[in-house]
Amino acid sequence: MKQASLILVRENAEQLTGSGCCGKLEGDNAWIDGQSLFFDNQREKGRLGILYRAVRESFSAEQVELVQVDPRNQLYLAARLLGDVVRYRPGVVQSLKTLAQAFSLPAVILNGRVLSRRGVPPTSETLLGLIRDAVENRDSAPAPRS
Repeated sequence: MKQASLILVRENAEQLTGSGCCGKLEGDNAWIDGQSLFFDNQREKGRLGILYRAVRESFSAEQVELVQVDPRNQLYLAARLLGDVVRYRPGVVQSLKTLAQAFSLPAVILNGRVLSRRGVPPTSETLLGLIRDAVENRDSAPAPRS
């Protein structure tokens, strides 16, 4: 068995109405024209949270190294992506796409390969299947399933 590397790159928009960096403070309800100002950001954070919990409940830390990254932390993100591309060798096109960070946020990256499409992360079931394949099969990089 080989350890897989999963990187969740979360939404980068800040909530500047008194919220902390880790989420919404109680009572922080910013509304414009009857709509929540940060609804989309909160929904995207929730989607990644669901994936994070599903992976943690299904795989041990020895099976999957799981990190969640703020995209504003470019130094760490670039170094981490380069390390995964070198370690897992997902192919030239995928490597260039990953290293150039040519992906929409939020992003899901497994073994140096971007799995999210236009900022839409895969479902929990799809992601767990891809991780199982990556953990059990040493020589193949995961390919997104439709």
